[in-house]
Amino acid sequence: MSRNVGDVTSHGFQRLRWAVALTAIAVVLSIALLIKETAYLFAAFMFLGPTLLLLAMILLVWTILDELRSKKVL
Repeated sequence: MSRNVGDVTSHGFQRLRWAVALTAIAVVLSIALLIKETAYLFAAFMFLGPTLLLLAMILLVWTILDELRSKKVL
């Protein structure tokens, strides 16, 4: 049985938590790069930053579509 957290199901809430965590990691990488620029940090930021943000966006869109389908809007 799925438990609702506000208007979001528990599976949707879990995906939203992952999306926020991935975005936070990408932001921490960018702030670390802003404070001290090293070659390794720049490489990590260039490869991981966009990838983490893309994964977060996919999770967000997946959650939105799933919630709209469960409420019979789509």
